[in-house]
Amino acid sequence: MDRTRLRTLAQNLGVATLSTLMVMVALEGAARVYAGLEAQRASAASEHALSRFHPLLGWDKPPGAVGVVRRGEFEVTLRFNSHGLRGPERDYPKPAHTTRVLLLGDSFAEGYYAPEEATARAVLEGLLNAGGGGHEVINGGTIAYSTDQEYLFYAIEGRRYQSDLVLLLFYYNDLYFNAVPRGPAGEGKPYFEVQDDRLILKGSPVPAPTAPRGRQGGSSAVKPWHGSVALRLLSNRTVDALPALHDVLARVGLVEPVGSEPPPEFWPFGPGHRPLVDDMWRRTSFILGALKHDVEAQGARLGVLYVPARFEVNDGVWALTRSRYRLGPRWDRFVVFDRLADICRERGIPLADPREALRRTEASGRAAYYTRDVHWNGVGNEVGAQALLTLVERLRRTDGSPPAPVVPRPEP
Repeated sequence: MDRTRLRTLAQNLGVATLSTLMVMVALEGAARVYAGLEAQRASAASEHALSRFHPLLGWDKPPGAVGVVRRGEFEVTLRFNSHGLRGPERDYPKPAHTTRVLLLGDSFAEGYYAPEEATARAVLEGLLNAGGGGHEVINGGTIAYSTDQEYLFYAIEGRRYQSDLVLLLFYYNDLYFNAVPRGPAGEGKPYFEVQDDRLILKGSPVPAPTAPRGRQGGSSAVKPWHGSVALRLLSNRTVDALPALHDVLARVGLVEPVGSEPPPEFWPFGPGHRPLVDDMWRRTSFILGALKHDVEAQGARLGVLYVPARFEVNDGVWALTRSRYRLGPRWDRFVVFDRLADICRERGIPLADPREALRRTEASGRAAYYTRDVHWNGVGNEVGAQALLTLVERLRRTDGSPPAPVVPRPEP
């Protein structure tokens, strides 16, 4: 090869390398601008903190607080009433000729991801009052609560509303957090142990945190991967939507690898960790039994709504989840509901199952969940509220509630 051709080849390689570097620099610059704008949007706003330390519950919501939760998929202004709950101002004493329903649960009940009028609470209240007034629905949900905190909230605060019906929303990760002294963001919380068939409260009072609580569920700053914000954004995108591609990119260091071991919240769906999973279920069963006892002691009735994760009602999402965590054939996405149904049957607690309605909704092309966020969107809240309405009607029957119909299992 003569010198002229070598010189031309070297020049072409240099131009290509320089062009590639310029594109990479431009992409990284655009990514940093985007991440900076998102961080500004996330931090711009709260007039008050949206969460505070509570020595008996771990955390609750400050009365009268107003703030904004910003995510890529939604932006919601939260307003808490004088009792620190979402929803209209409601006195503790129940008005005459009024039927009250109290919702207990975590973020699905609180609905921090939806405007007030689109929360499950508001939709349910509208459905109950469609044929006339006389119904109030109280939103006792708080982000990141597990069943133990929901039970304690009822004992401390919820019972004061003199509700006729108490509906608890149950999500699969309640099982794990019912068995540990920390919440999803690492904050301290009370928990129960079962000794001699009795619940023993532990971790109470909760030690005060050394730093102010942040709002779990709010956006956080983007942490670069290998010094690159662009690679971090790529990693965040592929890890959920394209796990096979993510695995290939991780092998060459372009995205952050995902551990093959699923998080402990997933363990109840899997074949391993049986003693730990059995302990989670045992605690949960006793907590539900204690809550039923306390609710009925107040002259009310308790029902449970199962809140499925999206992978439980969407085959495509289940395939992505199995690929992401390398779940083997013995992982069963239906086993958590089945075991909860057994407990509710044993405890005499009516259980509502919205899975088939959510499955039909997702299959129709109307997404019931956000894509990146795990929660219901407005459509999902409507489906959930319809299931709550059915549960209310079932609880109101004076001749006893028939067993829930058996819905055939889809293929796992």
